[in-house]
Amino acid sequence: MDVLHLADLRAERIEAPRPALTPLVALAAVAALVFGAAALGGLRGDPLLVAPISLALLGVVLTARRWDERRRLCAAADAWLARGGGESSYAWRVAELTSRRERRLLAHSVRDIVPEISAGRLPGASPLNRAALRPYRSELIALADRLDDLDRPVSAAGVLAVRHLLTSPGSALYARDWMDERAPDPGRELVAVLDSLEVRR
Repeated sequence: MDVLHLADLRAERIEAPRPALTPLVALAAVAALVFGAAALGGLRGDPLLVAPISLALLGVVLTARRWDERRRLCAAADAWLARGGGESSYAWRVAELTSRRERRLLAHSVRDIVPEISAGRLPGASPLNRAALRPYRSELIALADRLDDLDRPVSAAGVLAVRHLLTSPGSALYARDWMDERAPDPGRELVAVLDSLEVRR
């Protein structure tokens, strides 16, 4: 599957990826059984290890393929949701993105920024654009509080916007090129991200 299906904004339901660790766990168990049976049968040395090691390696390969498949499915789902595609198409991804755990992790990350941009903080290795963000402490706190308010649902697209804000070097948290008119305005971007968390039926 690739991201090309996003172009037509179909409403079909995309199934959740299969658990990535299943092949490794299953084949490791089989390898252990084969090893035990071979040892009880009197095999020693290399012949005893060939089949179990082969099965374990096969498990590693299949698991790596599952992880890659999951990564591609998540990328496709995230692109779809960020573009405003229907959440029902990727219900499994929406559930992951809007889970209590994900919201708390993101809220914690946003909240950690607030003391980093305080006026009394000594310059350090932080990539944050402290001077630009300092006037927007209240917006950062509001964003963290909104994520932490688990009684109010959030949109998957909004969670993706928070992730982008926290991880993209070009987001308002890190951008420093004030001579560039395309540089994001921190206040405007924070308000937009906060607004994107609202669930609109």
